[in-house]
Order: sequence, then structure tokens, then C-alpha cells
Amino acid sequence: MTLSIIIVSYNVKYFLEHCLRSVLHASEKISTEIIVVDNCSSDGSLEYLLPLFPQVSFIANKENAGFGKACNQGLARATGEFVLFLNPDTLIPEDCLKKTLAVFEQDPAVGALGIRMFNGQGLFLKESKRGFPSLSASFFKLSGIHRLFPGSRIFDRYYLGHLDAEQDQYAEVLAGAFMLIPRQVLEKTGSFDEAFFMYGEDIDLSYRIYKAGYKNYYLSAPPILHFKGESTAKNSLSYIKNFYTAMGIFVSKHHKGPGRIGLRLLAHPGIWTHACVRYLSGKLRPRKTKAPAETPSRIIVGSAISAGSLMQHLPGNDARTTVLSPDEKQLIAILRAQPRALVYLCEQDLSFAALIGIVRKTCHRQLHFYSGSSIITGG
Repeated sequence: MTLSIIIVSYNVKYFLEHCLRSVLHASEKISTEIIVVDNCSSDGSLEYLLPLFPQVSFIANKENAGFGKACNQGLARATGEFVLFLNPDTLIPEDCLKKTLAVFEQDPAVGALGIRMFNGQGLFLKESKRGFPSLSASFFKLSGIHRLFPGSRIFDRYYLGHLDAEQDQYAEVLAGAFMLIPRQVLEKTGSFDEAFFMYGEDIDLSYRIYKAGYKNYYLSAPPILHFKGESTAKNSLSYIKNFYTAMGIFVSKHHKGPGRIGLRLLAHPGIWTHACVRYLSGKLRPRKTKAPAETPSRIIVGSAISAGSLMQHLPGNDARTTVLSPDEKQLIAILRAQPRALVYLCEQDLSFAALIGIVRKTCHRQLHFYSGSSIITGG
């Protein structure tokens, strides 16, 4: 087996469906096994997905084990020479796996590989490449100072803002949303630390791979989509607790000893002060009330057959609908010119590479993706 793909899922059955369809296309000519670890979803994920993907191996947890522990469950079953940890809310193009695996043949110093990611609105995700969270880098990031000096080697160090996102290069920290690692490296460094329930485990593993003498590599193309955080509420108490606890675990784990006591005394109060400020600001921030808007028009990118099938899933027929062929010469210009329209991309009529290209080039905020059986929202 060349490649084992491990996906940990929690209450995102439709996103996972689309992810698996893209993975199956990308792995057609590669000896691959796909392992999904479901962290006790309550949305009927297993009942929905099992009949659709009989070739996928599912592990059903009876409780939410956390991201790292669930990844390790999948790893214990995996047999591939390479292991890809992949988030369920991602879409990858057809040539993604072939090109990422080729990097390890070309550069034996590489111990792990991450990739350039865009969100569902076509915006670059800066966490695709990051620096190690030193005290100064973390301070500039958490305080927001890095936003004032984008691209600075000093102030934007957390996101390696001084490095060109369109260039292949070594990076310090890779994102767990797409992390490809040879099995022999994991056998030497160990996999995810299960002390991290969620968040921070990718930083910790990147650091251990680096300390073991390997290079972490950032690949700028082909890009992937990462819808990001579909199963978490960013201002919820649970999210804040998990996120900032992970930061504290990293500091305690990698800054041990009497020589680092000053750093720890500064870091831990700073982490939890920022956590409190973030939680309170989220509670005190006034909620915006939206005025009633006119029914937006619809644009469907796909064949007439797909458009007809999609219309059966959409509420109401009072919206003006335009159907565009995927090979329409002015497709990008038309989508850009109608930012308020609801845009539906029919995956069955587009390659995933073309679909990702449309998202990147339009940066449309009203994008939806239709697979023939479900719809997900990307904007």
C-alpha cells in the first residue's frame, strides 16, 4: 500500500461526502486506503455515508476522542508507506496526491508536507505555512500587531508573512488539515500527542519532526480548498478552552527546565488573559441585524440535467435562475459581476481542479457545491 488517508470527522457528513468524492478521484492510480474515524457524530454521518462509500473503512467512536487520538486510531489500522492526515471539510484536485508524493522522491530531507489552502470564498489561508510559536511571534499574533506589518520578518513571523505563498519552500509548521508524512518518519518521531484534544497538535508534531532532523515542506501548487471550522463555533466557550489549553500544553512541553521558567511565567498568564478577553468580547459584541433582502438570483454552473436535478433540492421557485455551462468562456467574469447571486457549482460536471480554480478566481461569497446528492455552502 502506497498511501493511507486518515480523516477524522465530527458532524459534517455532507462536507465529508464531497471530500471523499474528491479523494477517490485523486487516488485512482495510486494504491490507497481511506480510513474515516467518526468522533461520535450525532448527525447520522455513518448511516448516510456507509452505503455511499463501501470502499472506505469507517471507525465509529462512542465518544468524541479528540482530533489527535482519533488520528492515531486511524494510524493503528493504516498500512501505507505514506500517511495523509486530511480534514473532512476539504476538497483536493485530481493531481494533488501524485504531486505531493513526488516531493518525497525528489527531496529525501523532507519529513512532512503541507499544501497551499484556500477557504470556501477563495481566500488564501495563512495557516498553510507558519513559524514556530516563539514568545515574540505569539505575542505579535495574539495582540494583532502582525496585521499592521504584513510581510514583516519580525512582526508577521507567526505566519511566515515574509515568505512568498506562491513559492514552494521549507516551512516550520504545517497545518493538520493536510499533512502528508512517510510512515518511517512517524515511527521515529511518534504521531500526534493525545494530550492535545484539538488544536496545537499539528504545531507540536511539526516541531518534533523538525527536531528529529527532517524538513517540513510547503507546496504552493496544486492548491486545495479547506472550508475550515465547519464543526466548531469560533466564539464558543468550548472552542476557546480547547484552543488556549493547546497553547499552554505546547509551552509546558517544549519550554521545560529552570532556564525557561521566566518564559513560562510570562506565557501562561498571557495565554489565559487573551482567552478571557476573546470570550468577553464575543459576548459583548452587539449582534448585527440584517434588513430583509430581496430574493437573490441563482446561477447554476453545470449541465442542464444537473441543473434540473439541483432545482428539486432548492426551496421555492421565485428566484431567477441562470444556467451556465462549465466551459462558458465568460464564466469567471459573469460570476464576479454578480456578487449577490447564489452560485451553485455542480461537481459532477466539473473536475475538482476546475472547481477549485473557479473559487479562487471569483472569491464569491455565495458559493454552494452540489454533488448530485447533497449541497454544501462554501461562502
